[in-house]
Amino acid sequence: MKSTVASLLTQQAQCVLATVRGQQPALHLMAYAFSSDLCEIYLVSKQDTQKVKNMRDSPNVTCLWDNRTGNNSDHTEGFAMSGFGKARELTGDTARSVASVLLQRNATLMPLIADPGAIIIAIRIDRYQWVEGYIRAMSYQPEKAFSQ
Repeated sequence: MKSTVASLLTQQAQCVLATVRGQQPALHLMAYAFSSDLCEIYLVSKQDTQKVKNMRDSPNVTCLWDNRTGNNSDHTEGFAMSGFGKARELTGDTARSVASVLLQRNATLMPLIADPGAIIIAIRIDRYQWVEGYIRAMSYQPEKAFSQ
């Protein structure tokens, strides 16, 4: 399952980040990078955005990746993967190192990363949930998630 998760994370350029505002979910389309052990997803955002406010208030978040085509066949042949975790802001050398990882994956993030109001976010993933069609579901828990 680890190689399946890694393959999808490598193939996709964006994920949907789900945060919570009060009692309501909020969805945000995000560019991302990830750690080689699949334990963390990395994001960058301006700190004055609603998604950052939401994560500061409630750090439990979910990321979604899928292979939707917009056709009915998505219901039987499509798949979706969710990553469940906790968000935290990175600072100092760690933030700079992760910014480099984000830029290696997506150079178009340069103006955002260079913005003085931007922050780097790490989501510590507890588990990934993979669903195909109507009947197949699998979970993967990154090993490091248990050691911290």
